Amino acid sequence: MKGQFVRKPLGNFFIKRALQVRLMLKIVFTVLSATLISSGSLLLVYYLRYKSVLLYQMDQMTNLTKENIIFIILPSLLISALVNLVLAGGIGLYASRKYAVPVYKLEHWARLLREGKITAKIRFREKEEMKELTDYCNDLSMDLLKKLLEIKKQVVLLNNQGNTSEELQKIQHVLSSFELDAETIEIHTMHYKLTNNDKENQKPA
Repeated sequence: MKGQFVRKPLGNFFIKRALQVRLMLKIVFTVLSATLISSGSLLLVYYLRYKSVLLYQMDQMTNLTKENIIFIILPSLLISALVNLVLAGGIGLYASRKYAVPVYKLEHWARLLREGKITAKIRFREKEEMKELTDYCNDLSMDLLKKLLEIKKQVVLLNNQGNTSEELQKIQHVLSSFELDAETIEIHTMHYKLTNNDKENQKPA
């Protein structure tokens, strides 16, 4: 049975919640830290230059007044921090998703291999960025499949020759845990497609 399962954009946005939240918090913390450091640097430079945090200015009545520079720039600093926070949150959401999906796909691919589904292959939407990793993973599964098929071929030859040793039966038992003749299982970034009859691992990706 062929099946295609498309991920819900909002419902499954946090595909690896803990990992994505940690990454988002790091980005937000970095942006806010940069904002505070730049603000503190501005105040420090002003203080070193004028040996004071007071700003002297003339009002409309030509009277000389003084005002703490912190209260003058504080509104703009708060607005800047708020804008940076929003931007950091948006960047964090986007970056965390981009980071989490490949990790999830690799985990799912490795889990399928461990379950004996050697025909599993990874497909990433980011073909250029992930090409080398995709090739390595798919070459690995293909090499394992070829070697296991060769072992299976030799086992069949030994069986045809009347060899029924205990060791050969153990090899047959191990080989039976692999789905060597199943159709290819393609794991994509946006969805995955199972082209065999197994339904146990049909989960949204």
